[in-house]
Amino acid sequence: MSQEALKTKKYWFTEDDLLVPIDWDYVNSLPNRIKLGLELYMEGRVSIGRAAEIAGLPVTEFDYIRARARIPVRGPDD
Repeated sequence: MSQEALKTKKYWFTEDDLLVPIDWDYVNSLPNRIKLGLELYMEGRVSIGRAAEIAGLPVTEFDYIRARARIPVRGPDD
């Protein structure tokens, strides 16, 4: 996962949509299961609940990690 993926429009949001940049150093320091959940969530392929399941975490803990990484929340229309 990297800032380059934002430029190639891999995710459902763009760099211009972000209020603050994603903390890629933090994201890349996470275990692979959590990174996979975040990646699929950012691609818009899974809900936050399914991403948490993939990461092996409760939704509240996964959402805390998402927020700590400064990854935006996907709304129903995104």
